[in-house]
Amino acid sequence: MKVIYNGLVPFRGFTAINLLGVVFARREYRPLSEAVLRHEAIHTAQMRETGFLGFYLIYMLEWLWGMLRLRDAHTAYRAIRFEREAYRNMADPNYLTQRRPYAWTRPEV
Repeated sequence: MKVIYNGLVPFRGFTAINLLGVVFARREYRPLSEAVLRHEAIHTAQMRETGFLGFYLIYMLEWLWGMLRLRDAHTAYRAIRFEREAYRNMADPNYLTQRRPYAWTRPEV
């Protein structure tokens, strides 16, 4: 996974963003932790499963639905299925080797 450090993308307040499998990170977070890299790698796996366009479409629809229901941008972001899977498993160094396809569709245990 390629990581590009810069001062523009993502906006301040965010560490990194995965765009089409390339991670853009704020230079002040160089180097990214293994957990953050794993979080972004989980997103790349999700993108491959849904087609990259499908990932972004589902992501935005879930965020908009969350905004309508929850009335808070951060809470809506954390409620997105893709984010729940990534945050829940970013500390597990073995997660990507044992991850089941479409794990983001399964209810949390």
